[in-house]
Amino acid sequence: MEGRPRDTVSLINAAREISQEIALCGLSRGGFFDVAAFQGGTCLRIFHGLDRFSEDLDFGLTDPGASFDIRKYAPYIENEFGSHGLDVHPMIREVEGGNITGCMMKGNLRDILKQFGASDDEMRLIHPDTLLRIKMDVDTDTPDGFQVEHVYKGVPFCYPATLMNIHTLFAGKTSATICRHWGKRFKGRDLFDFEWYVNNGISLNKEFLKSNLVRDGRLSESEELDYDTLQRILRDRFEEIDYDSAREDVRSFVLSGSRDFDRWNADHFIELGSRIKMV
Repeated sequence: MEGRPRDTVSLINAAREISQEIALCGLSRGGFFDVAAFQGGTCLRIFHGLDRFSEDLDFGLTDPGASFDIRKYAPYIENEFGSHGLDVHPMIREVEGGNITGCMMKGNLRDILKQFGASDDEMRLIHPDTLLRIKMDVDTDTPDGFQVEHVYKGVPFCYPATLMNIHTLFAGKTSATICRHWGKRFKGRDLFDFEWYVNNGISLNKEFLKSNLVRDGRLSESEELDYDTLQRILRDRFEEIDYDSAREDVRSFVLSGSRDFDRWNADHFIELGSRIKMV
């Protein structure tokens, strides 16, 4: 973390990313990846080089019928942070109903930055009591059709992990783009990632996308998810998005000037959607 001081948002993003990798390493030591696979934007960032920062750790159980208790893995996360001299506690999140369980990791932001070499000038940008929060969610009823891969992470921390493969990740992101609702706002990070997948020529796991859309009520089990059906669903979605709110959501997660969001509109994303290939 040498060089001239960065702004507060950049410092938070850097500290969060280091902390995410520590948590993943602890989960790996606890055998978590024997029963779950990493998914979502943070997975794409850490393992596939997505050019934006990401907040949360998202997972899906690879054996949804198996017994699962997030409490089993909390000590491994805490111990891994402790091995780096950090006091970070995962607090179990009780989610009423639904299929999500998880925890919230909290630690002092300045302590984390100091431990990993932030300068004195950078430290002065952060209030002493500021907490860094990382949310971890596990889908305990993962839709059918996912495919996984087993990888080994070598830098900056060494650990094996199980991921949803890139085609399944794209399907999950497409489902989120179609189905996720934040009231009148839109999660622009979904659009950013969707654009990344298409521009990198990634094909989409059709079976996993259909399972997600069926679970959300967008398709019936008997309906076929063919190219024309997907285009209709995407077109309807892209025409209703508030692109101003989408741009506002994503800006703090990308380096200033690294991406032009002025072209974001319905026509742009409908054209991107038309280039999707399903496998």
